[in-house]
Amino acid sequence: MAWLEITLTTTHEASELMTDTLLALGAEGVYTEDPYEFDQLTDDGFGIIKPDREELYDSSDVTVKAYIDPDLYAVDDLEALINSEIQQLQSTFTMDFGPLNLSITMADESGWDDWKTQYPPISMTEHLTIIPDWAEYSPRDDERVIRIEPGIAFGTGDHPTTRLAIQAMSQHLTPKSTVFDVGTGSGIIALSAGALEAQSVTAFDLDETATANARNHVAMNQLESVVTVQTNNLLEGVVETASLIVANIITPILLRLLDDAYRCLEPKGVFIMSGIQEGEEQTLIDAASAAGFINLSTTTENNWVCITCHK
Repeated sequence: MAWLEITLTTTHEASELMTDTLLALGAEGVYTEDPYEFDQLTDDGFGIIKPDREELYDSSDVTVKAYIDPDLYAVDDLEALINSEIQQLQSTFTMDFGPLNLSITMADESGWDDWKTQYPPISMTEHLTIIPDWAEYSPRDDERVIRIEPGIAFGTGDHPTTRLAIQAMSQHLTPKSTVFDVGTGSGIIALSAGALEAQSVTAFDLDETATANARNHVAMNQLESVVTVQTNNLLEGVVETASLIVANIITPILLRLLDDAYRCLEPKGVFIMSGIQEGEEQTLIDAASAAGFINLSTTTENNWVCITCHK
């Protein structure tokens, strides 16, 4: 089968937005080549030392590659649509988007196969592993497994923000927990809460493509009795409450969410915020304290921060 292969250069800061945009347009596979991730690597202690950066990268630009069914768009139409979406993002978010060089070419099945190799099983916690739907995997008796289609919605579990959120959530989750996953994307956090035996989980996302794909993942993992997916703008208009709210979203959106998160939390409930870059956390901590949250704590991974707080 042939695919339209999209190649887009951007920055580390904007790469998640670019990935999310391409998936919302129907990409069935997206991966990034990010020099920033290479920069975080160190000698592993066993004599394996990373090569010189110049051997692998000639700049700090991030390359985002995506694969779209050619039956969905003509090349010129797709290029115009992507550029329109980028212009809208640039008018919405204040950040460096980088060169934004865009190319669209026809690729054969080998490009798709190369993409599939980017998604090995991912251990999220000691008892939870995420695997692509095509993988053969034999879990341990004490291990829960979530199967996903990595291409159909943003988020595969391999990003530090997702791991941090799930690891923090697992510290507070009980069989009596009611969970809201705000900005669910592919549904990874909601699925994780369901797999870890929360009483009930509601996943919210404004993007109807994301909610449709999250529902697909819920069905794939036979979690329909536990996880419900709703199309909604954050927690606006939500009257139900939860004992645990998790949001893996960028900092400006988290700031908008704080008051509704406090309102929708049960007494002594826990609010977990991820998607925060180092240097932004104090702004959120101060705003969360002003909103009434207490006992704020942070965890970090590769310059990303997760904040846990209580009502």
